[in-house]
Amino acid sequence: MLAPVSPLALQPGDIAACYGVDWTSWIIRYGTASLLGPRELRSPPSHVAICCRVEEQTLWVESTTLCSHPCLIRKRSVTGVQAHRPIERIRDYVQDNGRVDLYRLTDINRLSNTESQLLSRILLDYFVRRDVRYDISGALLSGTRMFQHTRLFPGADLERLFCSELIAAVLMRLARMNHDNPTRFHPGRLLRQLVRTGKYHRIASYHRSTSCVEC
Repeated sequence: MLAPVSPLALQPGDIAACYGVDWTSWIIRYGTASLLGPRELRSPPSHVAICCRVEEQTLWVESTTLCSHPCLIRKRSVTGVQAHRPIERIRDYVQDNGRVDLYRLTDINRLSNTESQLLSRILLDYFVRRDVRYDISGALLSGTRMFQHTRLFPGADLERLFCSELIAAVLMRLARMNHDNPTRFHPGRLLRQLVRTGKYHRIASYHRSTSCVEC
């Protein structure tokens, strides 16, 4: 069992893989499952978020329609890209009997201070403050297996983003992923590629039996 990591110790670039237990989450997980993926990602997460840091505060940034907490930046509940306290969002999943796995950049791929600042600027200035909305059609298309490899698959629209599309676009900008159409990446495909290519590895898991007192 993975040792818990305090949400207070999260680092810029950390990815939270969220396993919900509602019917929508189960549909996403089983619809994007793959027996060929890394063992822990054969049944993938239903949602992903990425962490950044502003001054001394670590923020959990995600694109979702399913969070009732007000965005810390915009000071109200929003649909789309938003920022929250990691403890708050981890607790949402854990208290509903779900779990959150934490993935971190491998040592050789860690962000420099300059890259960490750029990550925060991109997430907060370009996406959160500009009210980038959730992309439901892109989320549905990302789960297709054959259609996304055809010329009919639509190009990326960074004015509307679903959760893994947001992270893929940002990691491509930071040169942690090869440039591609970020709309192709549902949560499972995103993490499978990052783990297979040695960019990220799983370091912690938060669930009901986790001894992390903050959760």
